[in-house]
Amino acid sequence: MNILFVHHDTCLYGASQSLLALVEGLRSRGHTCTVLLPQAGPLVQELEARDVAHDVIAWQSWTSCERQWFPRRLASGLRRLHRNRRIVDAAARQCAKRQPDLIHTNSSKTPFGALLARRMGLPHTWHFREFLGGPYSVGQVFSLGRRISCELIRAWSSALVVISHSLRRQFDSVAGRIPIHVVYNGVMSQSDVRQCCHTPWPDGDTLILALVGRFEAWKHPLVALEAMRILKDQHEKVRLLVAGSGEEAEVQEVRGFVNRHALHDTVELLGFVKGVKTVFARCHALLMCSTGDAFGRVTAEAMAYGRPVIGADAGATSELVQDGADGLLFRAGDSVDLAGKIRLLAHDRHLLAGLGENAVRKAQQEFTVEKYAESMERIFLSFTGGC
Repeated sequence: MNILFVHHDTCLYGASQSLLALVEGLRSRGHTCTVLLPQAGPLVQELEARDVAHDVIAWQSWTSCERQWFPRRLASGLRRLHRNRRIVDAAARQCAKRQPDLIHTNSSKTPFGALLARRMGLPHTWHFREFLGGPYSVGQVFSLGRRISCELIRAWSSALVVISHSLRRQFDSVAGRIPIHVVYNGVMSQSDVRQCCHTPWPDGDTLILALVGRFEAWKHPLVALEAMRILKDQHEKVRLLVAGSGEEAEVQEVRGFVNRHALHDTVELLGFVKGVKTVFARCHALLMCSTGDAFGRVTAEAMAYGRPVIGADAGATSELVQDGADGLLFRAGDSVDLAGKIRLLAHDRHLLAGLGENAVRKAQQEFTVEKYAESMERIFLSFTGGC
């Protein structure tokens, strides 16, 4: 089977990492994969290093900032849809050289894969990875409006794949018209989980936490920093490693908070870290403060390393983390409650170890690349006649 993936991003954060894992998993099962991107970037270098075929075509998204005035948002969405239609013929001629059997759009943020599949007469499946609008919104919505967009999704797709049951509930209106499959992302192979889960704890009596990911408003990094300020004032032995970056304004906001509250001895800013292994080797647990994660790749990665997650009771985090069994949940946005959960682990290493052991078992059962690739392969084969 030859699969063409249309991917919206060129950085190396969660969605791109999930794409790379899926491509590797499918190639190991004998399938051919090509990736279509809107521009060059770090992901292109990673694809080249892995010898994955790829093309760059400057297509447009169909999402906008939800704060934008709707008429302006609609006009922008229509213009971008028109631009996509203008370049789809040339894109089809270019992609035909790859001889795909199916086109899979790896994000809800663009309709270009659907337009391309229609022009080439191929099955199209669509991977939704984001909360667009609603209580867990990442700040983006469909430019054309939800009703029109869902109608187009139904018309332009053979199936929809979502990365959590929490996200699936946002698309109940689509259910019944086309099949919707819940498939958790695979974050590492079974053998890697078996190896990573033996990563030793850091030495010493200080509880070391990690916050990993891009700085964005809906990820609420300041909630974690405020919790650390509270714990510092209470003279708790805790530290926080912050691995991530973002737009200059978000970076300055994080740095400014650390400077204003003199947290330099408590919070270490690592910047963007390509591989999380070094971060998890230095910490006991992960903080997940986001309210908009529809899966949370780093949540699953932490579990695979035996690091329990203290997560916000929001989005898919409360689906992945079972409170008191393999992690802890705190009230979303509540730094005081978060500080209390951190303090609990700082004073109860037996609880910390037990949560970590259960987290590994969940990762082995739910979040492996093998299970991810097998599930996606089964969906793809149902539309390609088993080729």
